[in-house]
Amino acid sequence: MAVSYPDIIGEYIATPERYVTGGLQYAGYFEPAQIAPEQVTYLYLFLQNVFNVPITANFKIGVPQSGGLFRGSKQFLTVKDPQLELELPAGEAGLLTVPVTTTEHTDNGEYTLAVEARAKAQKGAKRVRPSESKSQLGKALIDSPVGLNLVGSLGATYTEKSVKKASFKLKVAGKPKPLKKMPSLKHNYEAIWTADEVKFFNKAVQELNLRQVKLKGELSMEALYANLYGETTVRFADAGLPLRIGEAIIMAKILTYSCQYFLGNSNRRNGLLVPIWEQALAAKVDTSDSLDVLRTTGYHHVLRLSVAVSFGLIAQAFGRHFWSLEERQGVASHIADSIETGDPLNLEFLYLPLLMAGTQICKTFKLKGEDVSHTLALIKQAQKARTELFNDSELAQAKKIYNKILNTALK
Repeated sequence: MAVSYPDIIGEYIATPERYVTGGLQYAGYFEPAQIAPEQVTYLYLFLQNVFNVPITANFKIGVPQSGGLFRGSKQFLTVKDPQLELELPAGEAGLLTVPVTTTEHTDNGEYTLAVEARAKAQKGAKRVRPSESKSQLGKALIDSPVGLNLVGSLGATYTEKSVKKASFKLKVAGKPKPLKKMPSLKHNYEAIWTADEVKFFNKAVQELNLRQVKLKGELSMEALYANLYGETTVRFADAGLPLRIGEAIIMAKILTYSCQYFLGNSNRRNGLLVPIWEQALAAKVDTSDSLDVLRTTGYHHVLRLSVAVSFGLIAQAFGRHFWSLEERQGVASHIADSIETGDPLNLEFLYLPLLMAGTQICKTFKLKGEDVSHTLALIKQAQKARTELFNDSELAQAKKIYNKILNTALK
């Protein structure tokens, strides 16, 4: 394999097994995974052309049906376009969305949709994606890289499986719920990554490799903290959530800790830096000042990663995750996107999970010249002043967790 394009599928779906046929690598799922009769669900198929030449991909979708010999078979699911053909340019990744609905014969139960895929490549095809891969992320704090813009640089763990047909299961349960208006059942395909983007990825990797020694000095813990402290106070104020002094210190500490979690490990380092430099180069941003690039262009990425790291720290302290992976992914996106756009952010998302985790690591992650007891006194004072924090009954568990973290830190 002369060149290797970044993995794209793993950014959207974490599965140890990917189907492959004639240069097409794919994986998918139903969303929602359970519907009531007369509802519509969607089969999402993430595709990537693993060759350096275009391929033609054909899909034949087989719906489950009864095997009635004399009265004829009855279909249990309906797909408008059971046969599809797509053209994927070299290296392209895309999302094929196939709407699926029930029929009048559908009872409650589990049904399997079969997808038979075939792909034909143009002459001179060479692979640009490996048949198996192992992620460099590890699982110390982040249990899934999905949605964190890490897979392109750190890879995903998977092996290919060549199959004639891939099976996808859907559960139908409940009473029929007729839709007021039936949505379009036509399939849709959209590219989510093209080979044109690889130039920015490669340039980012090359530039970072050349500046590796210099970056180590530029992105010191103290420098990161000072820059992230200033940027954080401005951005959270813009989102209608001005930080109290204790909150600002703890927030800057957890962001700095998260950066160091990546920078301090040679396997993980590119997960923090490559997506930021890739974005900066695509936007023609001057990358000579690494701190400025990370603080401005990279703040969204840093914040999203910090949310994921924070949830991991909380789980590490208590021995389990209190929130599902889907909930954690949603919180990471909501916080990072709101702060990036300046949209209002509720107070709870300041503490859950960032200030929870920041308080937790406050003693062990000590800054030069920091009086940790003073920092903890300030965050206690800030939390006490936030009388509306975690007042909702649905957040009782979060309140209990934070109080335990804070009390433990103050001992």
